[in-house]
Formats: sequence, C-alpha cells, structure tokens
Amino acid sequence: MRLPRRGWWRRLRHSRGFGIHSPSAYRFIREVLCQRLAYYAYPEVDALAAGWPGGRSAARVLFRIAACSRAARVYVGATPQADIAAAIVGLAAPRARLVRELSHDVSLLVFLSGDSSVDAAVKAALRGATIVIPDRTCPFAAELLRRLRVDVRFGHIFVNGSGAAVFVGRDVPPEMFAVRF
Repeated sequence: MRLPRRGWWRRLRHSRGFGIHSPSAYRFIREVLCQRLAYYAYPEVDALAAGWPGGRSAARVLFRIAACSRAARVYVGATPQADIAAAIVGLAAPRARLVRELSHDVSLLVFLSGDSSVDAAVKAALRGATIVIPDRTCPFAAELLRRLRVDVRFGHIFVNGSGAAVFVGRDVPPEMFAVRF
C-alpha cells in the first residue's frame, strides 16, 4: 500500500477553498489554479504540453495564469523550454510582449530550469509581478522560493505537492498555501 504524500489533506482542502480566508487567494485558487472548465485554446495547449514540466495539467495552469494576469510584458527566459512557454502565453495573451531578458517592467515571469536570475526575479516580485515556477526541482527554484518568503513582505505563494509554485504579488499580506493544482 502506497502512503499519500505529506500534507495531502491540506492541499486537498485548500484546492476546494476550505480554510482559505483571503478573498483574493480564494478566488485565484478556485478560478485560476483549480478551474476544471474548458478554455478556448486547450487543444493547442495540450499539443504543446509534451515538452512542458508537469505535462498537460501544468501547461493548462500556465495558460490560465497568463490569461488571468493580463500581462503586458512576459519574461519567458532563454532556456530550451522557453519556446513552449512563449507559445502557451501567446495563446492566452496574444497582445503580451514576450521578452527573453528580465527587465524592470515585467508583470509575468516564467521561471524555468537554467534561469539563474534569482535577484532579478525577486526585484520583479517586489514590483508586483506574478511568478510561475513550473518545476521546483530546477537548480535555483528552491532559492527563489526561499527569497520570496523572506525578502518580499507581501504576496501569496501557492505551492503544489507535485513540484510547481506560483507567486502572486498583489498588495496582500504574505501567506503560503499548499494547493493541489
């Protein structure tokens, strides 16, 4: 018999909104992270998902976050998976300008393996950018999450038990949620 991962009950409860007292966090969890209804571009996103960390469900989460954030400038990096991220974000936000170098006015940041710009990502979070970390096993992801918890005095962090994390920097108190998405 295989035992469930540690914290499974909290992730299950939080993914349905139980125990979430922040209205903005509740809405983000229910309408973006855990939304099960179909979106218009899911067939295209599913076709791109083969090379995305986390597969189809993680690619769909990135699509929903990009659609929700309405970002004007999106950093996707210069890693091999950056082209997939650019295509997914382009489907969700066709007017967004995709950049390969991190600048001061980025409003959505996709932190992929090979990105070593933790300081620049923290500065973007301090300016209110949303950060998507699709794979927490990449070399700098643990450091970025630690710095987001310590250095940024606001924002919600949503952590998936299977390896993804999302930081939403909206002027809200700092809080971390374990959610299954």
